[in-house]
Amino acid sequence: MIYGIFSFPFLYRIIIAFFVSFLFSLVLGKKFITLLKKGEMVDHFRSYSPSTHRAKKGTPTGGGILILLSLVVVFLLFGDLSNFYGIFALFATLSFGFAGFVDDLVKKRRKNSKGLSIKEKLLLQTFLCFCILILYFLLLKPSTWIYIPFIHFKLEMGIFYFLFAMFVILSSSNAVNLTDGLDGLAAGCMIAPAGVFTLFSLIHGNLECSSFFNLGYFPGSEELGFFWCVLAGAVSGFLRYNRYPARMFMGGVGSESLGGALGMSAILLKKELLLLILGGVFVIEGLSVLLQVISYRLTGRRIFRMAPLHHHFELKGIGEVQIVRAFWLASFLFSFIAFLSFIFF
Repeated sequence: MIYGIFSFPFLYRIIIAFFVSFLFSLVLGKKFITLLKKGEMVDHFRSYSPSTHRAKKGTPTGGGILILLSLVVVFLLFGDLSNFYGIFALFATLSFGFAGFVDDLVKKRRKNSKGLSIKEKLLLQTFLCFCILILYFLLLKPSTWIYIPFIHFKLEMGIFYFLFAMFVILSSSNAVNLTDGLDGLAAGCMIAPAGVFTLFSLIHGNLECSSFFNLGYFPGSEELGFFWCVLAGAVSGFLRYNRYPARMFMGGVGSESLGGALGMSAILLKKELLLLILGGVFVIEGLSVLLQVISYRLTGRRIFRMAPLHHHFELKGIGEVQIVRAFWLASFLFSFIAFLSFIFF
């Protein structure tokens, strides 16, 4: 491990790690596309997608493996493997990446867009989440309160915190998965939250900064910032091949792992409720599906032309690039608001 040999100053280490992760993902991207094609890991047209998506059929999918590979390699090279913040974030990311990979593999074998059923996927995700949180609670014995933004109030949840934490991670993973429906949409919307989580981690991990902003001091949490820098680099490199017109999709292995990283990081830094703002785009996308299902089952009517929300805008005639850019901007604004609320309120 390079970290253990040279002991780079932290700031240099995260900058180096970001660029190494970015270049790793960028340079290997073309080769990875070829490998996915040879392995017949390609996208199949979904009957519930707009008809314009037929042209995307046959595009290599599973690019999330490249993101995770970049993350793991650079984390092992430059990360502090004795720090539980980074290790638990990595563990959760890889666990949900495994769940997404199983779903992608089922689609490949069936040669259609139908992977695991909703019940099967939730069961697998719940099992993995349960294992992650059991280890988290047994090894670290974390506090069971949640911080309510803006009003500076801590709510003690006791034994119910475990279930709440499961809900946060599961909903986060699936919300990002639902958002991954247009070229570069989910990947691009991850960049701003990654930057904010990096800042959160650095502030909480520094005694002077946390005291200045009257925030909790979490010794060692700066390593979670390192994790997010590496992940942001990997996603940025991948975005070169995922932006419109996409040459490679991330698949469930990518979207579910990124959502798992968001949820676990919110748990580690006690930002569970703030994640509603920070991941605002993903929350809205997930809610659009939930509201659509509830409305149709209760009244037989649809609220949106198609859910998730990005498909609704597509069917209204708005171009894919315009939709994606608008969502990227919304992600940046949500992340900026979350950061301001964290610092000043």
